[in-house]
Amino acid sequence: MHEDAPPSREDEVNLYMATLQARMDPEQFRALAELLVAAGTPENGDRGTFAAEVDEEDEELLSPAVMEEFLVVMGIINTGRMDQQVVDLGHGVMTVVTEDIATDPDQMRELRAWAADHPEDPHEPWTTEDPES
Repeated sequence: MHEDAPPSREDEVNLYMATLQARMDPEQFRALAELLVAAGTPENGDRGTFAAEVDEEDEELLSPAVMEEFLVVMGIINTGRMDQQVVDLGHGVMTVVTEDIATDPDQMRELRAWAADHPEDPHEPWTTEDPES
């Protein structure tokens, strides 16, 4: 990276992952990293949902806090922005949004209405089973 150039998405992800590695339990970090790899595979190209094989031991490591970090990293990967917040839209739906959206009652109401119309599917987004089985 050139000193005057803004950081690339890759630089931002690497920086964020380094901070996570420094502050997370090593096994939780490993499980998070494996989940991120699974999310980036071609068969999981549909933004927003994916199925990943997670063994029982790793499933226990993927706490709500770890899954929030997953959303943050995916937000950085997809937008190149590090200034996003994780928000709970209700009905089992969590997402990342910019601060502008998070503090805009009308936009949050619209997102919450969408979440109410799209309740969490048992196979989205964190399933540990193949929906075809």
